[in-house]
Amino acid sequence: MKRTPKESVEGLLKGIEDAKNAREFDFLKDLKMLLNAYTKTSKRDYLALIRSLIDKYSVEETAVVHAALLKKCRAGDLNAIRIWTEMQKENGAGVAEVNIIDSI
Repeated sequence: MKRTPKESVEGLLKGIEDAKNAREFDFLKDLKMLLNAYTKTSKRDYLALIRSLIDKYSVEETAVVHAALLKKCRAGDLNAIRIWTEMQKENGAGVAEVNIIDSI
């Protein structure tokens, strides 16, 4: 049975809400979903998807912690980088292993 475009968009919105409730923050997965939905949804529905992702990544307290962790990673804090890597492995994001070589 084929889904209608409205059912597909409602399914995507429900998926975003479920991921938010499960504290699942995978930027690449969400961006791929947006890319795939671009040609298949109306402008109004596509904007609804973007708004739900904005809500997912900005409203939750986890997003605040995530932003602080990223800031520390960008500053070069090795402990923050380790935590980030562990979080990505737990989420199954497939983070490549990084070897830091000190050439001093």
